[in-house]
Amino acid sequence: LQASLEPLSRTYQYRKVMKPMLERKRRARINRCLDELKELMVSALQSEGENVAKLEKADILELTVRHLHKLRRQQRLAANPVLDADRFRAGFTHAANEVSRCLASTPGVDIKLGTKLMTHLGHRLNDLDKVSPLSVHVESSGSSSTGNSGSSRSPSPPISPFSAASSSSGDCDDHHHHHTGGLLKIQQSGESVWRPW
Repeated sequence: LQASLEPLSRTYQYRKVMKPMLERKRRARINRCLDELKELMVSALQSEGENVAKLEKADILELTVRHLHKLRRQQRLAANPVLDADRFRAGFTHAANEVSRCLASTPGVDIKLGTKLMTHLGHRLNDLDKVSPLSVHVESSGSSSTGNSGSSRSPSPPISPFSAASSSSGDCDDHHHHHTGGLLKIQQSGESVWRPW
């Protein structure tokens, strides 16, 4: 019985000595990797214009995770430039819509200037469609999509911004009616003016 206890105690002693040493080595590896991550993240953040003075271990890990997510998003966009172009086009259309709404609701705006500006924006949108022919445009629910990737979008029929402005705000006075009435005449004259909606 004594002989069987002796090897067990040696194994126990060996573990007792080795366990703290292995734990120290493991912690040293973790700290070394965290220091390397800290250097990488500080240089990455400084290249983006951020100044980082002090980072704790949790901060380093959080920033690394955030940075990796950002890189993944950028790679997805780089792999699919159509998505990026569509987002730009949607933003451009939204901005043109805001310009049109502002022109319709601002008293004293020169009608010719507004028409020229909206026509210019429409041509720029058509130019965007020609530059990225791979994008697929979703037609309205009433029309069928042919799936032709090379087709460009034709401008929408002109719609008076007066109708959009009057539906969104009911407190227009006669002064607004007077100035937006000229835009209605443009529509009736048959001139093609692009509207973003």
